[in-house]
This record gives sequence, C-alpha cells and structure tokens, in this order.
Amino acid sequence: MKAPKKVDRASRAAVKRASRVADAARLKEGERPEVLQRENSIFPDDFFDGAQISNLKQAVGR
Repeated sequence: MKAPKKVDRASRAAVKRASRVADAARLKEGERPEVLQRENSIFPDDFFDGAQISNLKQAVGR
C-alpha cells in the first residue's frame, strides 16, 4: 500500500480562508446565499432528487 500524500495544512487553511473572505464579500454585495451554497457543494444539483430516508416510514407510521 502506498503512503498517503502529505497535505500542506497551512496552504490549505490559507485557501479556505481566502474562499470564505471572497464569499463574505459576495454576500455583502447582495449575492444570494443559495448561489454560494450551490457553488460550494460537492453534490450535483439533482443528487437528492427522489432520495428516500430508509427509516422514515417506521418513524412516521408509529
């Protein structure tokens, strides 16, 4: 098994911090939060369409 790559945590933190600052500026300029959420999400738009929660029927049926 290969050893995992080392992550430069300082660099990653700087990138995340810059992204948050940019997002805050966009919100201040009037950008809708939903737009930022969609851009920052790892899931495609239709990922949860038709999704079912497996134990929901049991909880509701009681």
